[in-house]
Amino acid sequence: MKRRISVVALLVLLAACASLRRNGGAGRTPALQQNIVTLSVARGLLEAAADSEDPDLRAQALPILVAASSEDGWLVRGWLDPSRSVQRAIAKSHPEKLSAELLLRPGADPLAVALALVGRGSSGEWLNWKGDGDWLDVLVRAVAGDKAAQVSVLDEVREGMVPAEPLLVEVLVHSDIPGVGLAMAEGARNAEDDMRLPLALGAHHLDAASGRDALIDVLRNADEMTRLFAVEALTREGSTESIAWLRRAAQGESGSVAEHARLGLVALGVVKIDTAVEALSAPDRDQRAWAAACIGMYSRKRPLPRGVVSSLQSTWRDESDTVRHSATHALIVGAGVGAVPVAPITSQTEPNAVSVMVSAKWIEEHLENAP
Repeated sequence: MKRRISVVALLVLLAACASLRRNGGAGRTPALQQNIVTLSVARGLLEAAADSEDPDLRAQALPILVAASSEDGWLVRGWLDPSRSVQRAIAKSHPEKLSAELLLRPGADPLAVALALVGRGSSGEWLNWKGDGDWLDVLVRAVAGDKAAQVSVLDEVREGMVPAEPLLVEVLVHSDIPGVGLAMAEGARNAEDDMRLPLALGAHHLDAASGRDALIDVLRNADEMTRLFAVEALTREGSTESIAWLRRAAQGESGSVAEHARLGLVALGVVKIDTAVEALSAPDRDQRAWAAACIGMYSRKRPLPRGVVSSLQSTWRDESDTVRHSATHALIVGAGVGAVPVAPITSQTEPNAVSVMVSAKWIEEHLENAP
């Protein structure tokens, strides 16, 4: 049964002052400040999300609850969660807190274990991982430093014989296995369609020359959706080579791919932000969401003008959950959590992706004051 949230008195003054000190007050009004999700309410909402039947909500909430707690209860609960996505979220966010005993527990997701090992940034030779002997079990041993397992992983990657698992390429990129970049470039030509682009992008991240050739091969006859994914990934990578790719796409592609690339160039500070603000009103939902995401990326290195903050706040009322989620994230990154026009929480409030995101950020930014 889902837990309801008991509402305490909102600490409006504390929230407003802290947010204004951190962000200079840009883009805020008293009405918006009164709607800030404060620490006690945010904590209650995250705990409700941790009880949710939705694994995505649990994966959002549990890493923040782990960070806000001095005890291991939330960590163990997240690591024992039956959902692989929850285990992987814990492994990505708190790799150093997972002991050998926890990592070796029966039933642990091997990809989550591999994520924890690469997140530690040190050898895992101490980990005596057995598993069932499938591909991901071999990957764990390879990441832990087993030379024979590394040779086996490289052979499989070159042949494109890799499972279509989320976060697999991230593990390979950060694995420090010698030659993995070249292996992914070769594997991108041999893999099934759903893994060709991820492998090419992973190769591009590690080895620009071989990755460039692999990307050319993958994108030569790719459909529009694959090209859009490529634009988004290259934007987030943000390298000089990525900018060159995006420039070519913005000029040489047509339709939504070219527009996606132009917005990506906004994110990287190459094209004026006005382009993304205009796209917040585009008819296409995905374009609006990507425009908001690009504004958020833009703001990581540059302050957002007041008018841009206001435009994002207006977009928060968009009919699309995807757009609202993207706009909320951009507001949090660019103007602080206090700029998000969150509706007041009542005893009937149920957690959703946006409210959990805002609550998580509020707790994250005020861990020293968290209840």
